[in-house]
Parts: sequence; C-alpha cells; structure tokens
Amino acid sequence: MSADRKTIFLTEELPRKILQYCPELDGEGAVSDVQLSTPDHLDGFMSTIHKLSFKYESKDGSDVRTLNLMVKVMKGSDEFRESSMGKTQFTNEIYIYTKVLPVFQELLSATDSGLTGDWCPKVYYGAAGHFPAYSDQYETILVLEDISPLGYKAGPRIDLEEEHLRLMARHIASYHACTYAMRIRKDARLATLIDGIVPLDFVSGDKTFTSYDVLFKLGANRLYKYLDDHPDQLDTEAFKQDVHNLRQRYGVTPISLMQDLLRKDEVFSVILHGDYNRNNVLFRSDGAGKPVALKMFDFQENRYATPVIDLAFFMYMSMTEAVRNQCWDAVLLEYHTALLEALAAILKVPKSDTLLDPYRLEPFLEHFKRHAMYGVIVTLHFLPWMMCPEEECEQLAYHFARDIHSKELAHWTMVCGGEEVDKRLVGVLRHASSKGYFDVVKQ
Repeated sequence: MSADRKTIFLTEELPRKILQYCPELDGEGAVSDVQLSTPDHLDGFMSTIHKLSFKYESKDGSDVRTLNLMVKVMKGSDEFRESSMGKTQFTNEIYIYTKVLPVFQELLSATDSGLTGDWCPKVYYGAAGHFPAYSDQYETILVLEDISPLGYKAGPRIDLEEEHLRLMARHIASYHACTYAMRIRKDARLATLIDGIVPLDFVSGDKTFTSYDVLFKLGANRLYKYLDDHPDQLDTEAFKQDVHNLRQRYGVTPISLMQDLLRKDEVFSVILHGDYNRNNVLFRSDGAGKPVALKMFDFQENRYATPVIDLAFFMYMSMTEAVRNQCWDAVLLEYHTALLEALAAILKVPKSDTLLDPYRLEPFLEHFKRHAMYGVIVTLHFLPWMMCPEEECEQLAYHFARDIHSKELAHWTMVCGGEEVDKRLVGVLRHASSKGYFDVVKQ
C-alpha cells in the first residue's frame, strides 16, 4: 500500500467528506491550505493518529475558519487486526461517537437536565467500511477536533493527583447516568443502542481474544514469579491465601476471570467507555494549575457491562500506594454522588426519590467489590508498559505488533521496569485483598 495513496485520500478526499458529514459546515464550501502531519508521540499500539488542518470557507463566504483536526485510522496487517480484534473494536468506537453519544446528548437536552454531555472532542467525521481510494482493507476513519489549542493536555504519565482522579470520576459518572436514566424511563432507544454494540468478549465458545489471552497470562506470570522469589511480600495470611486462590483457580487462564466479570447485570450494566484511563483523557487546568475539565476519547474497548470497568482500571493504574490510602474511598464516593446528581437532574426527581434506590451507595459498593478484580488484572499487564523506560516500551510495542506469541515479547514483559514495577504490582494486589475484592475468586 503506497503511502502516497493514503496521503492523497487524507488531504484531498477526506476534507470534502468532512464538509458533507458535519452539520455545521457547508457541504459545498471551499477547502484550501491543507496540512497533514503524523506526530510520533501520538502513535498508538493499534492505530495511527494524524493531525489534519485546512482552511474552510462556506459557499456564501459568511463562515471562514481554520479547522484543526485529529484523524484516527487502524494500522497493521489483516492478521494483526484479527488477533487484536481491531475490526470489532474500531467499528464499535465509530458506533459510540456517531450513534450513542448523539442519543445521550439528545436525552440531556430533551429533559432540560442542565447537563451538557460535553464528554468528548467534537466529531467531524466517523465511518467504517471500505474506502477504495485509501486502501484495500476494511478501515475505520474517525475525525475529531484537535482540542490541544483549547488548553487540553495529558496529565502525569502514571501517577495522578487526587484532583485529577475526582474529576475523572465525576466525568464518567454523568456518562454512565444516561444508561440508567434511559432504563428507568423505559426508553426504547436503550435496547437499540445496546444491540448495536458488537460483543467484545474475552472468551466466546471455543474462541479466545488472542492478544489479551497472551497479555493477561504474561502479566500474571510476572507477578507470580516475583512472589515465588520474594515470599516475604505475602505479609499476611489472608493476602497469602487470596493470591493462592487466584493462582489455583485462574493462574493459567486469567482471561476466564475477566470474562466472568463481564457478566450482565439488570441494574448496573452500562454502555461503557471501556478503556477509561489516563492515556485516554485530556485535562484542562485553570491558572493555578488545578484540573477543571477533561475530555475522553478512544472508545474501541466499549462494551455493555459493569461500570466498575471504567473505575477500577484508572484507579489502580494511576494511584500510588499513598494516594490509594488517602482517597480510594473518597474517589468512589465522588463518582457515586455525581451519578445520583446526574440521574436526579435527568429524571427531574429529588435524590431521595425511590426511583434511585437501586443505585444507592450500599448496593453500588457491593457491586464494585464483586467486579474490582477487573482493574487489578488489566493493571498487571498494562502498568509495566507505562512504568518502563521508553526504549523498553518501544521493544514491547514492536514485538506486540510483530508476533504476540514471540519469546521476545514474553522476555520484555517479564523484565520491563524492573523491581520497582514488581513492588507496585504487589501493592495493587495487597490493596485489593484488604478491600475484600478477592472474594469473587472464592465464589
């Protein structure tokens, strides 16, 4: 596939598609001064991100502006996309942006809730299928507003502060509230939205999500090896027994536990973000440096499942031991308070209304307890990638894309980041044990 073919599509055909797709733009408007770049720091494991800008002028000349955009496309061979379920993931992402978010935003507007639904960068184009001018493969093309000129930027690479964590909790709470509000209102559109999400199961019949099967096993194997070499880290009998139970039941196949945690719940299941963590949000801060707003993106792991997936992952990934001890419960309370406030606003009822009883704090915390291990297992495989030096991360990314079953990927997964990573992972499990989250392993 020639790079020129793709470049021509992105710089010539795509701007015209954007004008025709976006309601606020004139489909007969003029495009000029098109600029395309591909910053290395935006490159993902499964996608390529381009920066696209062009001057736009409506046909009558009343609207003239420069559009600064981000273009997200899949990368990799068909074999790589198959093993990583790229087609399903990226098609689902397009679905969230183009079908789900508009319905949620319409709900907020129609109910005069006072909530904006301003969760994500503005969508300028989203489509999945075959684009002969671009490639011979099945593709997804997503175009979002580049919000960096508006002051949005990534937070700290690993360790977020309490203000970041609380903001993330409030943000995702109002998004989750839309599913619950539609369910309480018996809104027929909810079933349609859920049905439109292609299931992204870890295990389906005799088929397994290959890339995650490998990554979860490698993450667990690293942890168990460290604990075998440092048994003193199992510093209480309860913690030692919890790890033993996890290893005995799921040690060889941790992906089976992850599939168990995807089970549907008539009360709490929501349309998720699915990969809600520091990597997939941008923060805007005030003059004093306090984070006051955020936008989320990268919905390719979205599912209809437990909201705990959107909480336990970012909390375990981005909290040091000290921050966990300081504000773990407070962040969960922040989420729950924001959830009930959003529900009350959408439904036009007081927070004391019996309609909200299924979502009170006690049942929420019990539900969280039964599903928090999801965040633990994801952290076991992903935290080493985030904590290791750049050159080690490059090795991981290269071998992940080249051959996920390679000895090289296994080697770098076991050693990247060194003992600092190992100790932090043990700390995650120790905390989960102290909170009773391992109880699900005994069931």
